[in-house]
Amino acid sequence: MKAENNIGGLLGKSSRLLSNNLNTDLNKLNLTVEQWSLLAVLWDRNGISQKELQEALLKDKASINSLISYLIKNGFITKKQSLHDKRSFLVSLTKKGEDIKEESIPLAMKNIMKAVDGIKKEELAIFVKVTTQIIQNLTKDKK
Repeated sequence: MKAENNIGGLLGKSSRLLSNNLNTDLNKLNLTVEQWSLLAVLWDRNGISQKELQEALLKDKASINSLISYLIKNGFITKKQSLHDKRSFLVSLTKKGEDIKEESIPLAMKNIMKAVDGIKKEELAIFVKVTTQIIQNLTKDKK
């Protein structure tokens, strides 16, 4: 079975293409898609633990630590020990991390609009529903 003819191959290829296109734009802001994704989680839920970031991004601890280190070093986020659990660290946006949202969201939207060009709203709604179900199916045993 050819990879380009099955759902795994198609989802993987489309994901890589979308990421590569967005990476090209985000590089101008000194960010990668992975780093931007972490910031996007914080834009919705600022001040959460590294564990929560791991779960939200489906990343392992080492990957999250690497992303956090870069974003701290470049002034986008801070990390401080939780008052409730000394083993846990909370990750929060800095002003720079909040401000980059205004510049980066339009870049993401441009790439998404390019990706869905020519797809009817109804077809897109079905795609979103099916893809969401695939994600749920593949993560339900990990919770």
